[in-house]
Amino acid sequence: MRVRKGFTLIELLVVLVVLGILSGIAIAKFVNTKELAYIASMKADLRNFALYEQNYLIDSQGAYFAGTGAAQGFVPTPGVTVTATFDPGPPPSWHAIATHDKSAATCSITTTGVSAWDIDCP
Repeated sequence: MRVRKGFTLIELLVVLVVLGILSGIAIAKFVNTKELAYIASMKADLRNFALYEQNYLIDSQGAYFAGTGAAQGFVPTPGVTVTATFDPGPPPSWHAIATHDKSAATCSITTTGVSAWDIDCP
């Protein structure tokens, strides 16, 4: 009788195929997670930007600012760019767009009042 001292080629191939399938599933989930993280950082920056707009409105007696907010002290998350546009109205309002340098997604924020805004991301 022969004593078996290792795995057969078939057993090794089955293990490699199973590991390949599992790693393919995991990689697909991680790619989606990174995209969701980029979108979450854009949404957070738009919320913070809205607070800067509200504070500026209070300090300037009724005006909003346009641009990136750098002059007002706004610093976005690394990789995120936020650009606002001022609409003189009436009533005065603003909207902004956020992009991330590692994502094709774009998020936007629109105002419907002094402290009401809506963030939209695809």
